Amino acid sequence: MQNYKLIMEYDGTDYKGWQKQPGLPTIQGTLEEALARVATVESPLYAAGRTDAGVHARGQVASFLGTLKPPPPRFPAAVNSFLPQGIVVKRCEEVDKGFNARKSAVAREYTYYIHFDHPPSPFDRRFAYHHKGKLDEEAMRRALHSVLGIHDFASFCRVEEGRSTVREVFVADILLGNEVLGIRVKANAFVWMMMRMLCGSLLGVGRGKWSVEHFKEVLEGGDNSLSGPALPPRGLFLERVYY
Repeated sequence: MQNYKLIMEYDGTDYKGWQKQPGLPTIQGTLEEALARVATVESPLYAAGRTDAGVHARGQVASFLGTLKPPPPRFPAAVNSFLPQGIVVKRCEEVDKGFNARKSAVAREYTYYIHFDHPPSPFDRRFAYHHKGKLDEEAMRRALHSVLGIHDFASFCRVEEGRSTVREVFVADILLGNEVLGIRVKANAFVWMMMRMLCGSLLGVGRGKWSVEHFKEVLEGGDNSLSGPALPPRGLFLERVYY
């Protein structure tokens, strides 16, 4: 029995998130069904980020103990033949027995994408939030930089009883492209709904409805009733996991 690490991409639009739920389509459930065809899985299937319903991934990491029928270099092609087109295993590696996709991760990186084109392109509608008109990108950048370091993100998350809302943010920046703005955050971990609520509040800054100072006050206030509305999941991508 060996320990295996999978690097995955998926379009989360048609799934109720990563975590398996009875009677509902999930990434974990779909992957486990495919794995059963080409491997013997002898442990839970761990994921670095339990993405919510409708959230996408370009760099999800999963791990499990078991045995493979084809060797790791050929395993992605084998398992992908049993997966729907919206889920792809990119790589498979044998790793140390102590590796755990979730517990061994030291940082995760997410990006939320906002497109400005109007009317919205049919090719982007599954993978970005569409905003009509320009945003004050510099004000958004100044507000976003205030989350760097260690903060209590109770203002920008759905608080779960008994779970800490303190996180450390290593990178927080605005990425600009052709009619697209990306909000990139790299942190040691993320609280439930943190990125979507944080980005909804940043959108208030970009629209001129919030000042940068007000954003900072809400961040430090610890009251999620003051947060901007959570943005839809379709614009959010788990980009990379760091070990």
